[in-house]
Amino acid sequence: MGRKNSEHKSLNKNVKTALLILGAGLLLSMLLFLKNKNDPGPSDELIRDEDGKTHNVKLIAASDYGEEEIDIKILSRTYSLSEAEAMKDGFLEKLNSTILGENSSFDSIKSDLYFPDRIEGYPFDIEYRVRPRGYVDPSGKITDEIDEDTDIGIEVTYYLEGFEEKEMIEGVIKEPEITDDAKFFKKLKQYLDEKNENERNDKNITLPEELDGVKISWSRKKNNKIPSVIAMTLLCAFLVLFKDRFSFGENEKKKREAIIDEYPDFAVKYALLNEAGLTHRQVIERLGAEYKKNKKNDPLYEEVYKASTDIKGGLSLNEALEKMASECNVREITFFVGRITRNIKKGGKDFAEEVRNAAEESGSEKREKIRRKAETAGTRLLIPMVFLLIIVFALIMIPAFDSFSF
Repeated sequence: MGRKNSEHKSLNKNVKTALLILGAGLLLSMLLFLKNKNDPGPSDELIRDEDGKTHNVKLIAASDYGEEEIDIKILSRTYSLSEAEAMKDGFLEKLNSTILGENSSFDSIKSDLYFPDRIEGYPFDIEYRVRPRGYVDPSGKITDEIDEDTDIGIEVTYYLEGFEEKEMIEGVIKEPEITDDAKFFKKLKQYLDEKNENERNDKNITLPEELDGVKISWSRKKNNKIPSVIAMTLLCAFLVLFKDRFSFGENEKKKREAIIDEYPDFAVKYALLNEAGLTHRQVIERLGAEYKKNKKNDPLYEEVYKASTDIKGGLSLNEALEKMASECNVREITFFVGRITRNIKKGGKDFAEEVRNAAEESGSEKREKIRRKAETAGTRLLIPMVFLLIIVFALIMIPAFDSFSF
């Protein structure tokens, strides 16, 4: 029942994903349809861009000779001097309002300006120069060096092919409005900086007890690392507490790989013991006893030992083997347990031969897997080899270049 619910939820999720993809595809198709509908038809004119930009157009020319696709790069429109003169007033009005940004006028500049490269709807390229330097950066941002009202001049040069003019804009950057406490601490900082610079021969720097009639008490700021230590402690405790959960998936993967590697030898050994006359129960108990005696880190034999322990604890052979297959979670062990179960029920002499064939097949897969890993390792070695080659090349070429006289 739980499996059916899981499959039902997975199906619903897939359906939702598919519907989202279909909806996105239909929306994109509609947008492309509308775009193609607005593209110039056979009788339409090609319109130049009036903002000084170029754009590409793909056309299909149909004639008695057939159809041909033609790509055209539409050049921007050029203007006569009279046309450029006619655009000046509207351009300058829009440019001034754009440069002002959030300011109300150039006589009272309190926030950053904005210097655009172009104004939408006009073909002019624009360049700026601000005098004096150091108060406004190339983007129009006001620097932090303003401590009083400052007069500035913004020289604007706007031009296009065959036309160029300059416009000078006068303005005043207002001193930033700061609170009394901010002014006090700014002045205190300046006082300490001057004292530190002018009294470098003195061993000690005497801190003022008052400034402008305001009393000052001093203390050294402590570097409080307690919150950082607490945070690191909690993080480490969390990692230690859940480290097994974090590494569970990786450990399970390594365990399955180790079981697959051990399976061919295990299967042959199992078949030999069974052919020697031992029952399946006796084989399991013997292999479990050997694991307990040798105490090697073999995940497959560890699961066999657990199965032998379960059998001694009262579990039937079939139940113990099925539990072992479930714990291993490996296809080869599941098939192997199935062969044992079938042999117990039906008997027969083909068990050992089937096991050997399966072991040989698994061994071939193991060898192929090792071969692929070896090939991959060779490819990975190329990266450090390339770096070594570059280093050797540099060691040879740098002295050679140094020996030349230019």
